[in-house]
Amino acid sequence: MTNFKLKAKIIERFGYQWKFAQFLEIDETIISRVLRGGRKLNNEQRQRWADALGCPVKELFPDAD
Repeated sequence: MTNFKLKAKIIERFGYQWKFAQFLEIDETIISRVLRGGRKLNNEQRQRWADALGCPVKELFPDAD
C-alpha cells in the first residue's frame, strides 16, 4: 500500500524523490520501497525522514510506535 502522505511531502519539499534521496544520502530505491510498503524504517530512520520533511513522525508514518 502506497504511503501517499509521505510521497506528497517529499514532492512538496524536494520536488523529486531523487533529490530527497540525495539529501538523506541514500539510494532512491530505498525511498521507492518505503513508499510502496515493501520496506519498513526503524524509529531513528523515521525520525530522520520526518525532520527532513518538517513533519511529525506520526503524520508520515501513522503506524509508528
